[in-house]
Amino acid sequence: MKKLLLYILIVSVALFSCSDLDVIPIGQISDSNFPKTDEDAIAVTTAVYQPNVGISTSLGYAIDLTSELETNAENPNSAGALLGKMQWEPSNGYVSSIWNALYNIITRANDVVDKIGASEIITPALKTQLVGEAKFLRAYAYFYLVQLWGEVPLVLHNVEGDKTPRTPINDVYEQIVSDLKDAGAALPVYTEYADKDRGRASKGAALAYLAKVYLVWGQTDDSADATTRKERFGESVKYANLVTGYSLEEEFLANWDNNNRNGKEVIFSVQHLQGQAAASSGGNHLVHCSFYGGLSNSLFPHVYSTNYYEKDANGKVILSTIVNKWYNDFDDRDQRKRGTYLKDYRISDDSVFVYDYVRYRKYIDTTRINTTATTIDVNRTVIRYAEVLLLKAEAINERDGAPNAEAYEAINQVRRRAFRQSTGTASDVADLPAGLDYNGFKAKIQQERVFELTYEQNRWTDLVRWRIFVRTLKEAVDKKYIADDIGKQDVKPHFYRFPIPKAERDIDPDRLWQNYGYDGSLIQENPYRNYEPGFTDK
Repeated sequence: MKKLLLYILIVSVALFSCSDLDVIPIGQISDSNFPKTDEDAIAVTTAVYQPNVGISTSLGYAIDLTSELETNAENPNSAGALLGKMQWEPSNGYVSSIWNALYNIITRANDVVDKIGASEIITPALKTQLVGEAKFLRAYAYFYLVQLWGEVPLVLHNVEGDKTPRTPINDVYEQIVSDLKDAGAALPVYTEYADKDRGRASKGAALAYLAKVYLVWGQTDDSADATTRKERFGESVKYANLVTGYSLEEEFLANWDNNNRNGKEVIFSVQHLQGQAAASSGGNHLVHCSFYGGLSNSLFPHVYSTNYYEKDANGKVILSTIVNKWYNDFDDRDQRKRGTYLKDYRISDDSVFVYDYVRYRKYIDTTRINTTATTIDVNRTVIRYAEVLLLKAEAINERDGAPNAEAYEAINQVRRRAFRQSTGTASDVADLPAGLDYNGFKAKIQQERVFELTYEQNRWTDLVRWRIFVRTLKEAVDKKYIADDIGKQDVKPHFYRFPIPKAERDIDPDRLWQNYGYDGSLIQENPYRNYEPGFTDK
């Protein structure tokens, strides 16, 4: 991994405070030319956020499209289509773009931690906050890296960047936890930020991420004994309980309403603004993907449409128009059904447009329905309070081997909102049945995360941490939820990791050894053979 010349971007990142600053390559900043004022320090820290803006599409492709919930109809030889068909390789452009952006974040964050952290000029309280933001963003980047690639170079000081080999997974997790704890102690609660700064990392974001990191680490660390796992699940519950000051939106879709940016449920989101250096026209390209073609059926099947296949009377597999397995799994009373999928759109009182395929709904800005695919400035949700409640319920079940009343209450709050019930009052309509054991409650959690979090870049990482990735995709094809010509049946165990990008390995292939199953790998034995017994790469 080479160290890039990374430029401070003093373009209009409007939700963040910034000031005029000479454009200096971050990789060339030294003690003599590092920003000397509070305003310049804010601008340097703001630049750490910028690489995250440009990878909304890449993360959508890598984490959503590689699951059973999405199919792809792009050019069959494009990088996106190859991910959707389970044919990705080390040269895949989306894989490379995520790797590069995450290390871009890390490189910028390291300079803030090392250089602003050592400054005797910056106001002490501001310095504490800015270093906290940088540590949160560094942890955020490493959490993606360790989930997608496993062992990755752990670079904490930029002078080490081109020498660091791949680091053991547990060492990476230890650093993530350390950074998040430091960030949680340093950062303000989100209500202390001015409105224009609400996109910055907050104490709540650090605590929410600790809840998620401890749960995933506990579930995926094969070297951990039962006591260690239980301790990590307990830490997940502890930090979930410390996430306060947030509440569920009464309207599910309020979380993606441009008139409610950074609302009361959102804990951390990527701030997308028209004109930013992201995607071809600026902003959140996931909007374009979900609404490509607008009020038209002529361009379907669409990259993000999910289609349900059935057999006709003669046994022939057919596509059922406006039928979708996951759409149909929803209870009709659940507001998330129409909040997650778009089946029809009411243009006026006497005009309704009906789609031939079910589409994703969350990122469609209906206040600008005719231009929403090009004015793509809806924020990308990273973590919100509903997920914290689901993480808490799951962690309790993992810690205790069974759900308790607290776990039930956490998941039921999410379900009550979905069914428009009072979140603090028991509901015969929404609440899960009592008496579930560990496996029964886990199955409900897994289903609820689909209902709540579809199209929020969680599905591949969820299937991988639950170790049901290969089976889930193959079952979706076997049961004709998706057609067998889409390629999902070609999923193999080595897709439990993404390949180290070819361009990075070309620099130093010995230091950046390749993951199992990909071109250039020297690993002979499948390291994931015990994840899902019975499935092989053969």
